[in-house]
Amino acid sequence: MSLPAQSEISEPSESVKAATFADAAPLFILVAAGLVIGAILQEPRIRYSDNDASRWNTVYYLLEYGTYEYVPSAKPAWARVRGQSAEKLTLEQKETWYKIGDLYYRRPADMPLLKCIDMIQLDGKFYSSKPPLLPTCLAGVVWVVQGVTGQTLKNNPWFVMRTTLILVQVIPLVIMLWLLRGHLYRLTDSPFCRHFCMATAALATYLTPWSMTLNNHTIAACTGFFALHAALRIGYDGRREWYWFALSGFFAAFTAGTELPSGLLAISLFVVLVIKDVKRTLLIGLPLALVLAFVGLYANYQVTGELTPAYTQVNQPGGAYDYEGSYWRKPGGTDALDEPKHIYLTHMLVGHHGFFSLTPVFLLSLAGMVRHLFAQVAGRRLLAGFVLLLSVAVMTLYTFKTHNYGGACQGFRWLFWIIPLWLLFLPCGVHLFEKSRTGRAFCYLLLAVSVMTVGYGFHLPWPARSWLHVLYREFGWINY
Repeated sequence: MSLPAQSEISEPSESVKAATFADAAPLFILVAAGLVIGAILQEPRIRYSDNDASRWNTVYYLLEYGTYEYVPSAKPAWARVRGQSAEKLTLEQKETWYKIGDLYYRRPADMPLLKCIDMIQLDGKFYSSKPPLLPTCLAGVVWVVQGVTGQTLKNNPWFVMRTTLILVQVIPLVIMLWLLRGHLYRLTDSPFCRHFCMATAALATYLTPWSMTLNNHTIAACTGFFALHAALRIGYDGRREWYWFALSGFFAAFTAGTELPSGLLAISLFVVLVIKDVKRTLLIGLPLALVLAFVGLYANYQVTGELTPAYTQVNQPGGAYDYEGSYWRKPGGTDALDEPKHIYLTHMLVGHHGFFSLTPVFLLSLAGMVRHLFAQVAGRRLLAGFVLLLSVAVMTLYTFKTHNYGGACQGFRWLFWIIPLWLLFLPCGVHLFEKSRTGRAFCYLLLAVSVMTVGYGFHLPWPARSWLHVLYREFGWINY
């Protein structure tokens, strides 16, 4: 099946409109949403990792104390610590243990609301090591939830946290999948291809299981796609309403503040929008982006006293991560790895954290991307080249700037935000195989492995290992 012409990309064909009665996309999206919500609600107790705990703690302290600091400078009364009365604490313990509220803790990682190691110390005060823009926005959402329900993070964390997860993780995922449906359906009128692509988007990527836990990666995947969607409406459909520029600028800036390497996406979209309509871009899109950038930088300055994120001080002697009791002074497990870069890149792509080995359905997206590069469809050729170059740049960045695969987690989480971009090219890859029974069987096999990965991921995205990581350990190929 040949690629559609540029005009067919701008408006759905008559066959597309006629086939809407058989549209299975709502079913796939509802199943994905139901699975995620069920996974969020089924736990009888709060489960978390150090990463999401770090953000939840920031939200808690913003709402309870009005500060990003983990240990407000209050002087609480002496109290029991781990069953030991305060009166039995030695003077040295009183001077060296960390205190908050009416409790004392042996080390920073034990402090409430949730225990975590993703903390920094600046001027003797503790903060989350995560960029503060997202927790600041989350605090606003939680504030509304608390006001409407009367429940708080302090007296009913289970209810407030799960309600917030549904609002900030599940709903954006549903919206993203529905918008993605429109783009996929414009590229094919094949029922097989449509159903296959929507099944993949809803049930065969890590975005689905990871939406059950608080993280910046799935949120960035959604908001990044919102920004791209608005830009595509401007670029492909010739739309010039002010709100498309506003949406693209706002979400591009938010994504960049949430997932720092996505700044490459924000810059690229800005250039494209300037070319398409310099006036609306500079008067509408850019100001909104600058407002988000200012909020992010100001929040970061409130924490670190600098505009640069705390990440820049990792492994820096005397830096924010270098303090008594810090896990990062002597990390363990995957955080202590120092593999050759070619081994690291191999595992990132086709190894135990592999983008293609864990979700091999993206091999079809890669085929579609390459096919678009050589197709007589200028707009999609440029988009395919952009996504491919962006992906190579991000993968190269993480190859040389990181060493731990994102810590104890399933999948290479730092690549999750580009998943919707890859899904845009899935129809073209599926077209290569759908004509034959053998080809369709091959597609089903890739989809089945990807769905298995997603199903395994629902056990707990982090701290955990993927099924492939477990196999590598069982076979003795790795010891971490």
